[in-house]
Amino acid sequence: MLVIAVCASSFAACAHPAFYPGTTILRTDENQKIIDTIDLYRQRLVDRNVDGLLVLASPRYREDSGTPRSDDDYGYAGLKEVLKTRLGRLKSIWYEIELRDIDFRDGHADVDVFLNGSFELASNAPEIGDRYHRVSDYHRFVLEREGDRWLFVSGM
Repeated sequence: MLVIAVCASSFAACAHPAFYPGTTILRTDENQKIIDTIDLYRQRLVDRNVDGLLVLASPRYREDSGTPRSDDDYGYAGLKEVLKTRLGRLKSIWYEIELRDIDFRDGHADVDVFLNGSFELASNAPEIGDRYHRVSDYHRFVLEREGDRWLFVSGM
């Protein structure tokens, strides 16, 4: 009996944790739910699906627009208008999200990613013409657990 217990514990000690390829993110059910939510966000963004994106946002959503000014901050109510306006101007989009890290704290998940993409915006002034932009930068999504799902609190 003791031999079986020793052998079993030896095999368990040799087991290596499974990580998502190219990351140090452990393969867990919780991490997979977060990753699936972020991938759904990417799909709905590319599809310009405003209502589908809003379903992924927490009622406590808050965005500071990355500036120190407060006049460009908005919450969940402003998110719909921001998404509708910005996605309404998109003529084309290509967007990838590369996961870097997931850190859990205070009931939230901070998800560090690398964004890589490009998009073409219809100009508000026809004489200027359409504008092409490239995105290649690090970014952080913050999500919170609600029931069995994860919702965006910021970063959309």
